[in-house]
Amino acid sequence: MVIAGAGSHAMEVLDVLISKKMNVGVKFFDNVSSENVFQSSYPVLKSKDELTDAFKMDPRFMLGVGECEVREFMYKLFVSLGGELVGIRTESAIISTYSPSDTSDVFHHSFIGANVELGLGTLINTGSFIHHGATVGRFSTISPGVQVLGNACVGDLSFIGAGAILLPGVKVGNNVKVAAGAVVTVDVPDEATCIGVPAKIKSVIK
Repeated sequence: MVIAGAGSHAMEVLDVLISKKMNVGVKFFDNVSSENVFQSSYPVLKSKDELTDAFKMDPRFMLGVGECEVREFMYKLFVSLGGELVGIRTESAIISTYSPSDTSDVFHHSFIGANVELGLGTLINTGSFIHHGATVGRFSTISPGVQVLGNACVGDLSFIGAGAILLPGVKVGNNVKVAAGAVVTVDVPDEATCIGVPAKIKSVIK
């Protein structure tokens, strides 16, 4: 298995794999860092050729980066070279039987309620709660301690900062950034940034 990225989020992914005894033979990919070994033990691949060879042995990969756009980029690159995305599940996460998703990542002490839809490559970070009927779009990142309440919706490639709260039924668009600690009480359009309590839209990319 290959982990996309060899930075800080990749450390947390590795810890999950170690706890599940899935770390044997794991490799990391980072074509920016000068390091050839990750956490003193794991090889770091640098080229597309190395990735292709690795996928011939084991096509599975996990996303070890947190930034929305980088997650999407890595996914597309790895799939083009023969990789198959595997979602991350931790033992302490609570996931409803009625909310299946094999290609999203759900970290420690998170809660996924019934009839929740998690998009491809979505990251639900530690201690976040996604309540019944909510939707989180493709490659969006839900930071630690976020609460997405019932039937709220987060679009694709959106970043929700740590501790933010989305009230029931609120719709957050695509490519949105919600600041840490914000309380979102109204719908947020695509490409917007919002901050504060209650959250106010500070900018929209035209």
